[in-house]
Amino acid sequence: MKNSTTVILMMLLITFVIEMKAQSFPKSWAGKWSGPVDIWSSGKKVDSFPMSLEISPMDTSWKFIISYDRDPNKPDIRNYSLITIDRSTGHYAIDENNSIILDAYFYDNCLFINFGGFGSQLLTRICKNEEILHYEISSVKSDPVRVSGGEVINGDTIPEISSHGVYNLMKAKLRVQP
Repeated sequence: MKNSTTVILMMLLITFVIEMKAQSFPKSWAGKWSGPVDIWSSGKKVDSFPMSLEISPMDTSWKFIISYDRDPNKPDIRNYSLITIDRSTGHYAIDENNSIILDAYFYDNCLFINFGGFGSQLLTRICKNEEILHYEISSVKSDPVRVSGGEVINGDTIPEISSHGVYNLMKAKLRVQP
């Protein structure tokens, strides 16, 4: 009986901690985060330059400003907003403030944004691990590299599945600035 009570209490504690982490987003992510971003293509690192992500509260949303400083004389600044759609389901949105709104989902202390255009799909994954934001964007071609399946084998219908090539990866470890 004592062991089952301990297990139940531990499960409640874990659930509480997970819920508190979810409730603290985006507040616990507030600050200006910066660090080098590495660009990978064809399996090789092809570039590296400074970047930053500023997250700060506004009246009804959050500033979500990304700056890529490949050219220090002309930084590429993305002045976005983070909007809460439904906190209970982890549904947010990135408003690019130019009529483009990207749905975002917060799971397990990570923000996921998946969008496409111009023949590509991009998956952004930003995860907070203690005092580091792990920032990744993978670029995938919309046209498949391979389509397989679509057959009947031993009476089982195998679905047709397409696989897509990853052609670019941006990866950074960002630290909050004092």
